[in-house]
Amino acid sequence: MKVKDLMTKSVVSLKQYDTIKDAAILMHEHNIGMIPIIDDENHPIGLVTDRDLITRGIAQNYDEKTRLEDIMTVKLFTIHPNDEVGTATHMMGHKQIRRLLVVDENEVLVGVLAMADISTTPENDTKAGIALSQISLKSTDIESNPHHGTDVMDFPL
Repeated sequence: MKVKDLMTKSVVSLKQYDTIKDAAILMHEHNIGMIPIIDDENHPIGLVTDRDLITRGIAQNYDEKTRLEDIMTVKLFTIHPNDEVGTATHMMGHKQIRRLLVVDENEVLVGVLAMADISTTPENDTKAGIALSQISLKSTDIESNPHHGTDVMDFPL
């Protein structure tokens, strides 16, 4: 199965000069927990999660007018629409992330693939579970995970 078969295609995004309040409002309106930050050519340059709003925004005493560039995550992990879902789950598990930005050959944002998207199909549910167990571990506990090092593509279904 390909990433394009499961990804969310209608992605809500913001610009780096938008504010914490803008992000919070969009997250509430669309019931989402992450917003990609894009440049004028729709290339992802960052992302903001609901957790970022709390830990990097409110907890650091930023006000609602703070620009997203001041709190956004800039280390991004991307995947292409024609990549295999197994590649995505492997990347999510090893990088300990729950979402991947999907970009085309020109690095333009075309979608988002979340762990929740992957686990919606029976054939991918086990792969998502393995990746989620890797994501959920503290970095110090990775070696104690019985599935650490297991390639999700090789896990028996």
